[in-house]
Amino acid sequence: MSHPPILSVNGLVKHYGRTEVLNGVSFDLEPGSIVALVGTNGAGKTTAFKCILGLTDFRGEIDVAGRSVVKHGKEVRGLIGYLPQAPGFGDDDTCFEALRFLADLRRAPHDRIGTLLDRVSLGPQRDKRIRELSGGMRQRLSLAAALLSDPPLLLLDEPTGNLDFQSRRELHDLLGEMRDEGKTVVLSTHFVEHIADLADRVILLKDGKVGLDMATSELTAAAGRRVTVSLNGTAPSELLAALGAIGIGEQRISAAASDLQEAISRAMAASTADEEARG
Repeated sequence: MSHPPILSVNGLVKHYGRTEVLNGVSFDLEPGSIVALVGTNGAGKTTAFKCILGLTDFRGEIDVAGRSVVKHGKEVRGLIGYLPQAPGFGDDDTCFEALRFLADLRRAPHDRIGTLLDRVSLGPQRDKRIRELSGGMRQRLSLAAALLSDPPLLLLDEPTGNLDFQSRRELHDLLGEMRDEGKTVVLSTHFVEHIADLADRVILLKDGKVGLDMATSELTAAAGRRVTVSLNGTAPSELLAALGAIGIGEQRISAAASDLQEAISRAMAASTADEEARG
């Protein structure tokens, strides 16, 4: 029996002036999953997060746990933990003091602070000043801050950008534990090398639209397939119709690929070819 979506995005449209950033983005996310929102820089990933958080106006509908972002913004934000690209803390505060201040703002219990610092491997640094932390440590502290209110939905914007290999592996393990606890994690990234190790699903944003929405297992399987096509003068529309007849269309990939990164790259190219054929 399927659960109601924890996050439902329907027809999301966002412009900054005359620049169209998002155009008709739609997807539903079920509880207990890790979803990678991928795309190049400028694809609209951070903007989508801002819309979900209600930090900017938009057209379309966004619901979190059945509550409208527009109508119940404050309540919705209480259900979301957000890790921004550039975590901001006071340099003179200790790790514990920074989390205690945020806990007071969010009316979260102080007894969670020590547990969360241990969970993100910052227990020994609880009394260390923020200015003394490495970029990776600040990122982990920001993750602890996002977890203060024990939210069911986490939005992580480029969470591994400042982490070394070991810290990245520890973060992957931690996010896996959160998924097992029933939390839904959405992480935005333009790095796809290790997505297969973490995400259950990949949503690719391209030119403001969803260019691909597929389970990681399907992408991995598609990456191992090889399809050789000779156009021989065939029109692109006829080729796409033929591929559609065997199950390869907008949401599928024909790929001569050895890994997930190549599969996603080919998915982006296939999406562009589809748009050109329809245009």
